Amino acid sequence: MKNKKLNREKILNHGFEVDGKNFIRRQKFLDDLTLTIIIDKGGSVTTKIVDADGEPYTLHLVEGASGSFVGTVKAEYERVLNEVVEQCFDDEIFKSAQTLKLIKFIGEKFSDEPEFLWEKYPNFAIFRRKDNRKWYALIANIPKKYLKLGGAEEIEILNLRVEPEELDRIFDGEKYFRGWHMNKKSWLTIRLDETLTDEEIFARLEKSYQLAVKK
Repeated sequence: MKNKKLNREKILNHGFEVDGKNFIRRQKFLDDLTLTIIIDKGGSVTTKIVDADGEPYTLHLVEGASGSFVGTVKAEYERVLNEVVEQCFDDEIFKSAQTLKLIKFIGEKFSDEPEFLWEKYPNFAIFRRKDNRKWYALIANIPKKYLKLGGAEEIEILNLRVEPEELDRIFDGEKYFRGWHMNKKSWLTIRLDETLTDEEIFARLEKSYQLAVKK
């Protein structure tokens, strides 16, 4: 589902049960129908409506189908699905494919989730170690001009800890930048637009995680 992220805790609190790799909910639907909603762990939604005899009902999906009952089914079906989206999904703040891969990597590697600390900046997310609460990464969506790249469009970036001597060596104002809005001696900013490979970004992230234990 575009720009939406399934929230496991919310979905289990709204009547869904785990069924293999999916979440599933069955509910009575109008008078004699049963609606089954299946959501896979990627957030894709499929549905099935059956009548009292167990026969599939599909007229609500047929373009041009008319009649008061079909209209009632269609309206209620859309209401229920919209309610599920509202109750069980969170807005996906970040859009870049590389950003989403990075957030997934962090979750799998360190079991850390993004923290949104500032109401004024809803598209800024930090990641910090559990043991000492030190930050090791910040993801933000900022205008490209902030990095002196030109253009009015926005770009998603990643701030990481880095050894000062390495930052001095790699800084080029194109792929590698001194920390935007951070200490420019010990934080590195990189673009999350495929300028660097996933492998390099992940490696630098792991190094930043290690650097966050130093005093």
